Amino acid sequence: MKNTLSKSDRLTNPVAISQIYDKGKHLNYFPFKIVWLKEDGGAGLKVVFSVPKRKFKRAVDRNQIKRKLRETYRKHKHEVQKAVENKNTRVSLFLVYLGKDIPPSEIVDDKINVLLKRLTKEITDK
Repeated sequence: MKNTLSKSDRLTNPVAISQIYDKGKHLNYFPFKIVWLKEDGGAGLKVVFSVPKRKFKRAVDRNQIKRKLRETYRKHKHEVQKAVENKNTRVSLFLVYLGKDIPPSEIVDDKINVLLKRLTKEITDK
């Protein structure tokens, strides 16, 4: 599998994003939160990244954090993708940063990896 994050892997529909947040299940590992929604019909994994404007007023800071989130997700998404394909379901993810400071890349990498492993376990168990 390639370590890519193409446009087709991203969730852009505002209605779908609000559905995830309303009906989805939560996984927390501070300072990150994954809200995910499992749906029937075709295998696929879509993701959206969010950093609150309330905590980071400068767009430069928000973009820097989102860049780190995307990079980590891109490297560690393969286990989740395999689980989704094996279950033949569609999973949408909403990955949110909850902290107050810009995190170092190592912390982002470790914690997102743990969250994605927990998500893989949740998907395969149900």
